[in-house]
Amino acid sequence: MVQPKTHEAALAALQKTQILTLQQIGENLSAQTRRLEGLTIKVDDVRERLVRLEAQEAGKLVEGVRGELKTALERLDALEAQRDRAVGVAWFWGWISRSAPWVAAGLAAALAIVGLKGRPA
Repeated sequence: MVQPKTHEAALAALQKTQILTLQQIGENLSAQTRRLEGLTIKVDDVRERLVRLEAQEAGKLVEGVRGELKTALERLDALEAQRDRAVGVAWFWGWISRSAPWVAAGLAAALAIVGLKGRPA
């Protein structure tokens, strides 16, 4: 038969062992939690760096598109100026072709009047 003192001593030793085991589990969990927090901080840092790099890349792309847009607008302005010159020339020659008969008739009438005034009556 087991003696009560030995039984109590075995029970006390078992309780101490359980307490020590639980303390070790708690310490291990705390250490893992600290490591996870450290890893979380590192992941956040990497994420922030990635966002900055992506923003820089996007900024470069935007600047490239702005440069292309500026070049295209300059080209468009040049083409519009060329078109305006062509329209102006076409309008001038159209006006001349419509007005030439009247100008010629007026010039002929003026020469006739000058010719008649210069003749003795």
